[in-house]
Amino acid sequence: MRKLILFGDSNTYGYDPRDFLVGRYAEDERWATIVHHILVDRFDVIEEGMNGRQLPSVEYGYFTNLLTDLSEGDVFVMMLGTNDILLTYNPNIELAVTKLDRILSYVKENCKAQFILIAPPYIKVMEPEMQRYHDCCIEMNQRFLELAKQYDITTFDASEWNIEMGSDGVHFSIEGHKRFAECFIKSLEKIL
Repeated sequence: MRKLILFGDSNTYGYDPRDFLVGRYAEDERWATIVHHILVDRFDVIEEGMNGRQLPSVEYGYFTNLLTDLSEGDVFVMMLGTNDILLTYNPNIELAVTKLDRILSYVKENCKAQFILIAPPYIKVMEPEMQRYHDCCIEMNQRFLELAKQYDITTFDASEWNIEMGSDGVHFSIEGHKRFAECFIKSLEKIL
């Protein structure tokens, strides 16, 4: 069966912002698991979400092994970048773009599967100090989409999907996960 790898951060993992002990939403509430159940007859869906994950280095064996072990017909979906902006006091968009450039160059040379880049939903401004992170997300996504176009990589822009965020403005709400799964499936169906 064809593989569909969903490689991302805490929003792919299904982190529940209401639970400070690093809890997760229930299986039927997480977008990746919803996708898994919908596509179970067509794909072996592998959920690869991890809290705090940033854009990986191409020297990171786990990431590159996932890519190179795939065959034609498989699909690798990556949604990252939010933590590259969020986990620093002075967000560096250039660094995130440089990291993505290396990843996409590696993908073009070494990945037989279809690679899909998702530009993540923007961080929501819940408090004034979040404004800079929101603004950086907008610029980062624009740069990510432009870079992917240069490499002829398929992209989905999740900032257009109107995803409801949870109480922290960073993680999807339960409704946000349902909406994300719905929009993702529709976008995937268009290209398959």
